[in-house]
Amino acid sequence: MAAPSRQRAEPQASKAALLERIDRLDGAELIAVNVHNPVALDPATHCRSRGTLFLLTEGLVVVETAQGRQLAPSQTIGWMPPGVEHAVQSYGPTAGVGGFLVPHLCGDLPATPASYAFNPLVALILQRALDWPADAGLDAARLRLVLVLLDELRQSAARPLQLPWPRDPRLLAITRALMAHIASPRTLEQWARWADIAPRTLSRRFVLETGMSFAQWRQWARLTRALEWLATGRAVKDVALSLGYDSVSAFIKIFRRTLGTTPAAYFQTQRRLQTPASGRAQQSSAAAA
Repeated sequence: MAAPSRQRAEPQASKAALLERIDRLDGAELIAVNVHNPVALDPATHCRSRGTLFLLTEGLVVVETAQGRQLAPSQTIGWMPPGVEHAVQSYGPTAGVGGFLVPHLCGDLPATPASYAFNPLVALILQRALDWPADAGLDAARLRLVLVLLDELRQSAARPLQLPWPRDPRLLAITRALMAHIASPRTLEQWARWADIAPRTLSRRFVLETGMSFAQWRQWARLTRALEWLATGRAVKDVALSLGYDSVSAFIKIFRRTLGTTPAAYFQTQRRLQTPASGRAQQSSAAAA
């Protein structure tokens, strides 16, 4: 997660001092911070010594690790295990609440990056934790709330990376090239020749290493790129044509079949789901880099 801000508890603290406080493993078992980024985040690779929970209340972010890319829209809870290098790219203004957990409390959470559906109780505990001191261990009552938060997550279905990278260097080169040229009309056979790999080997290894067929992976790649562009305000027609679809209706059909709604309705739903907590986060936090 990108650098947060915590004006109420530490009004004079610099970003560096706050990050140092978060990365120390003494003090509070859970440190919660408000995050408000009116501009795009710097997608520099970094890692935290604590596990990171991030409740996004506004905007859309993409988290990338060595294993793949994970798209987190508004009203989701992202999870990043301690010590995992990652980069965060935002699309449009973002806001939310970050929670940084000491490693010994992370054992029952996924060992790889994941996300969860919005959980009102988890959101409430993270909001309450904004007022907790960061420099001292939590008292018994507050620690019980942290344990409730963890229990809620354990009982929820974690969503793995939506767009995993394959391990084979040839397949990885193909996926990187696809992301850079998302509208490319090359067929599987043409990509196989480009990467000097047999088409049948490409097809088989794609499923083994990503859990998706080549066609499914490319479709998800295009849809994640579509959501990124739509979140910045680009028109649906512009997005559809930029992704290589023959028509807007073809793009909307694929979008609806995969995500269950149209592009316009998807973002209207996200705005309706924003809670009063998101307003609180924006009012009480400064911009974070």
